[in-house]
Amino acid sequence: MGQHGRAVVSTIWLCPGQGAQKVGMGKDLAERFPDARAVFDAIDTALGVGLSRIMFDGPEEDLIATQNAQPAILAHSAAVFTIVRTKLGAAVTAAGHSLGEYSAYVTAGALDAAAAAKLVRRRGELMQKAGEERPGTMAAVLGLPTKEVEAACEEASQQASLAVAANINAPDQTVPARRADAEGGRRAARHDGRGPRPPDERGRSGM
Repeated sequence: MGQHGRAVVSTIWLCPGQGAQKVGMGKDLAERFPDARAVFDAIDTALGVGLSRIMFDGPEEDLIATQNAQPAILAHSAAVFTIVRTKLGAAVTAAGHSLGEYSAYVTAGALDAAAAAKLVRRRGELMQKAGEERPGTMAAVLGLPTKEVEAACEEASQQASLAVAANINAPDQTVPARRADAEGGRRAARHDGRGPRPPDERGRSGM
């Protein structure tokens, strides 16, 4: 309770990164809320692509493509924000994971949704291009301290090309990376004997 007996409630926006996409995302919002539909339409127009159709109906292989997944997640976050912002009041802060940073800018009023979608669309295209030009493998190792994963990467690097701990998501979740043609990187990822999980954007190199 506040000084005068009133409840003190603060709103903080936390926006997701790549990996949160799913076929059907936002479809219920577009059907129920005209303001959400307007957000999707504006982003479709800005991109010159029927992104909302891919979000609502797939196919999944199109939605998970980086250049589609990133603006799709931003579009969904922006649509949700449009619906609830008047009910929640002003946020004291906003943050986002990786591409979610751009969604956070939308919630803060620093970017409009269409402009932000164009930025993350280009971001996704550049990430896709970089991955095609320099293919590699990444996997999230769960349950091992980062130091042990780094040691496994160092050991693997002595036998073949360089392997590194590219992302440190938590003290017991590290993402090693290596060129796709190197078996040693896969050995490093399997170091704990439980095997890696394919990463989402938590296992991508940031841009």
